[in-house]
Amino acid sequence: MKVADIRRIFNKLSLQVRSTGHHYGWLTVNDKKILRVHYSHGKGDLPDKIMHKIRGQLKLSGKDFKNLVSCPLSYADYLDILKRKGLV
Repeated sequence: MKVADIRRIFNKLSLQVRSTGHHYGWLTVNDKKILRVHYSHGKGDLPDKIMHKIRGQLKLSGKDFKNLVSCPLSYADYLDILKRKGLV
């Protein structure tokens, strides 16, 4: 997976972004920060270890993460998943 794919995920989920030594994104729902996702600056492919961490930060199963990346999973669907898990 490429860094550009992660940027698309950040945009798709409307994460509030801050960039320092890393890229940080916060999912905010009803003015409440729900979760934080981050990755380092860089180009090219991200290692599988980093992708696993990002998936964990997003609180998604492997299947749901793949759907998020390939686009069938919408922002509303993502919020439904978080609601089922009691995070929203």
